[in-house]
Amino acid sequence: MGLSCRTRSAAGILLFLLVVLFPGEALAGANVQYPSSVGAGSPFVIRVTSSVPLTGVSVEWQGRSIPLDVALWNNHYVALGLFGTQTGKVKPGLHTMKVTVNSNGTRRRVSLSIRVTPVKYREDHLTLPESMVTPPANVLARIAKERKAVGKALSTVTLSREWGLPLARPVDGIVTSPYGRRRILNKKPRTPHGGMDFRAAAGNPVRAALPGRVVLAGDHYFAGKSVYVDSGGGVISHYFHLDSIGVKEGERINRGAVIGKSGMTGRSTGPHLHFGLSLSGQLVNPEPLFDGTISAMLEMTVSRSLNLSGGK
Repeated sequence: MGLSCRTRSAAGILLFLLVVLFPGEALAGANVQYPSSVGAGSPFVIRVTSSVPLTGVSVEWQGRSIPLDVALWNNHYVALGLFGTQTGKVKPGLHTMKVTVNSNGTRRRVSLSIRVTPVKYREDHLTLPESMVTPPANVLARIAKERKAVGKALSTVTLSREWGLPLARPVDGIVTSPYGRRRILNKKPRTPHGGMDFRAAAGNPVRAALPGRVVLAGDHYFAGKSVYVDSGGGVISHYFHLDSIGVKEGERINRGAVIGKSGMTGRSTGPHLHFGLSLSGQLVNPEPLFDGTISAMLEMTVSRSLNLSGGK
């Protein structure tokens, strides 16, 4: 027995709604997982998964475009990205992330809305030699040169993904100053703390939190002896105030490898390690990544589907 006109009409309307409102459910394609909301300073993971081959995935976030490495896993093509928002730099509110997926000549772009929520961080009042708060004129050229080198290091983008979670702890000491604290130096407000300070006696080994390639190693006016490591996909970890550096620029290192010894070089009130994590140019809070896993972070995401059936 055939369907009635009313039944066929209802079925047609339902199919239309499925295609228009949920195109990825009706047609095979890629699935994008991302958080709908993140706290200021928080890192987050996105994942693009497809049953058809992906020839390229890129993400635009906070003015940077990052290509993601695609790997075959459980008969699916998967691209993972680690991103975040820097407190004091990214304003709370709705922000747009654009994800572009390429598959055998088909190119799709989707705009994702991510709400950045405010997070209240504490303040640190520190007293330092005035020359370290307001550098003398004779070191300004040095500082400018070092900032240019650091900016270049933090802008490094390599396709191959070497980062994974959780991070290895760089030293065994407790956290003495967490991420996000606003520094008041000699009663003068400064930008929020862009990393974590760990207690570490001078001469203790400092280990790499992530594998990768050393993109910068040197002695800087503010950071002292420091090391920057590129782990792919815009993920750059850095280590400040070292007493000595045990790696060279261009050297590849493994997770947990000793990269130097802790100290108090640069602008420092005592021996410790400053550890920072830059994700596509955003200095984020590394703390949740020392215990977090990729699968656990993906549990806090929502999904969006893309049709890869053909066309541009």
